[in-house]
Amino acid sequence: MNTQINSQPTNSGEDYSMAAILEYQRNVREQLEADNLAVGQPATCNDRSHIAKLAVAKALGLNAEQITTKNEQTKAYCTTPKLDAEPQLNASVVARTSASAEMPLPLLPRPPHQLPEPTLPLPGGVTRGLPTHTSQDFRHMPRHVWLVRDVFHGGEVVILWGESQAGKTALLLDMVAAIANGSDWAGHPVTRTNVLYVALEGQIGVRTRVQALEHDQGIGHLEGVHYVFNSCNVTSENDVNELALTARKHDAKFIVIDTLSASIAGMAEENSNSAMSGMIANVQRLTQMTGAAVLLVHHCGNDPKRGARGAYALHANPDVSIEVGRSGEHRYWRLDKGRDGEPASGWFKIEGVSFQPDHEPEPLKSIVVRHVEDAEAPVAMPSPKTKGQERADEALKAITLHLRAVGIGANGEQSPGEATDEAIRKIVAEVFKDKCDSGEEGYGSNHRAKNVRDAIQALLDSGQLIREGDKLRLPD
Repeated sequence: MNTQINSQPTNSGEDYSMAAILEYQRNVREQLEADNLAVGQPATCNDRSHIAKLAVAKALGLNAEQITTKNEQTKAYCTTPKLDAEPQLNASVVARTSASAEMPLPLLPRPPHQLPEPTLPLPGGVTRGLPTHTSQDFRHMPRHVWLVRDVFHGGEVVILWGESQAGKTALLLDMVAAIANGSDWAGHPVTRTNVLYVALEGQIGVRTRVQALEHDQGIGHLEGVHYVFNSCNVTSENDVNELALTARKHDAKFIVIDTLSASIAGMAEENSNSAMSGMIANVQRLTQMTGAAVLLVHHCGNDPKRGARGAYALHANPDVSIEVGRSGEHRYWRLDKGRDGEPASGWFKIEGVSFQPDHEPEPLKSIVVRHVEDAEAPVAMPSPKTKGQERADEALKAITLHLRAVGIGANGEQSPGEATDEAIRKIVAEVFKDKCDSGEEGYGSNHRAKNVRDAIQALLDSGQLIREGDKLRLPD
């Protein structure tokens, strides 16, 4: 039986009805949310669709009863009005209630995401795991101790490299003396320890420089430094074992190999990444057997700004890299790579000394190091080349070789060669690929085409390469 509402409510009645509808709607929302929380289910679409009907029924004075929704999955309970008559509402009331019906219920928090369970069983026989630690354990573990503060720690692998005649050995002997007697080196505090110095190049010169150093410092004998003049191959497991035994015998926590190339001569290829990685691993084993820092003296290539000579592993694998170089009449050292601390550097100069030990019939001449104070130091150190500059240099070498080859005439006369832009790009790309294959940083395949273009453009911009039409050539 349909019940018709014949009278239209007044404006004040409409306002009262809407207030009642909104109030009841809020109450229904709260009740539904409480019910959903009780059964552990989120609000369903049926809950939301009945809110408006319940509110309208309440506003019109109709009865409502609890019913169970047909959705057996959610099993959520909601309230729906039992209408004996279909009410005909004022249009304004319908519009307001429709807007209210579209208001969504607040969503309950979703359950956390479930991470995947293991899908592959462990192989049979696996019974041991790896030991783990928390940060609370760190206080009881060994700590790094500076051997030379802000330069390198005890137990690290260090490579000291530079061009010939830069003063590497003189600077290193000065460092060795400071570590052996516990005095500051170049303004950096040291931890005193005995030193094992393996001199494999210029042994007579090393002995003379040590005597010059002792004379300059006014001491008859430098205590705590022991020298080895026998061959020692740091790629050999047996040689490294013997070196470890010698270091432990003298309680030496600083071991110097001067030089790396003399140590591995004929035994390993310094341009091979795999060979040099294996050598560094063997030296790391030496540090573990002795607790000593091991310093390898090495040379640089034709261009000092390209770093230590040889495979990229000689830069990447050691803990610390120290460059020794020259800038005009000045000499410098700087931390090219380090683990901790501020980037360290310093200036020094070489000074000649003349002295005559008691057992020598004639005076000897040698050199010693004088560290330069900040006030005397040059304004700035030379900046190392960027990777872009390095790539341009490599490109120029390859282009020069190619153009000189194509410039040789039938009778052997040399003329400036030229080549197309495409041919030059292929030559440079091949060089960059070889660099990438050898493990050098900055020559990866991801940006090779761009790096080739940039290198050629840099040579054009600097006038080291000249474009004439579609051809490129070297300047006259």
